[in-house]
Amino acid sequence: MKTWRVLVADDHPIVRRGTCELLAEAEDLEVVGEAGNGEEAIAQVERLSPDVLVMDLSMPVMDGVEATRRLKGTRPGLGIVILSAHGEEDVVLRALQAGANGYLLKTADEEQLYEAVRLVAAGKPALLQPEVTRAVMGSMRGTPAPAHESLSEREREIVREVAKDLGNKQIATRLGISERTVQQHLSNIFGKLGVGSRTGAVLKALQEGWLTLEETRS
Repeated sequence: MKTWRVLVADDHPIVRRGTCELLAEAEDLEVVGEAGNGEEAIAQVERLSPDVLVMDLSMPVMDGVEATRRLKGTRPGLGIVILSAHGEEDVVLRALQAGANGYLLKTADEEQLYEAVRLVAAGKPALLQPEVTRAVMGSMRGTPAPAHESLSEREREIVREVAKDLGNKQIATRLGISERTVQQHLSNIFGKLGVGSRTGAVLKALQEGWLTLEETRS
């Protein structure tokens, strides 16, 4: 069984410890460290090289959004799950636009937390709670952003596959291309759309209207 290495960042010691203990109960998740703010989280990521960082947003010294932005600049392969008490549209979107791969409210149960960590560890987006989905979709009811015509049809096809929660290997098999080619396409997609994660690419596509919610169901 594959074991995923997880780092937990939260400025409240009791919450942090509780999250660590909860994650440690899953056989395939190993908690390798803790951090009390965004700056510490960055240092611990560099030192411990976890697969996934589970992080709060509201922290002293450096908040979760800034820490996410910096980490995605240096470690784009790191999976980041935001675990926050805040579900407001602007808060959720700032985190996802910074590059977070998943977003959970602290009302999430343990199975939702486990699933979110496993999804982002496997390179898939994780927006598992209806409250978070509503916040994201609510932000898209305004004026849509201009379409990014610079994406090729193949790149759009890959975004549609990503939206179905498929990993790079699965996408490669379905499209008859190599996994490395999928990775290169994703890198180009992120640059063209101005996003830092697979989740961000899917959200951008939904916002621009060339991907529908129906297409996100595998």
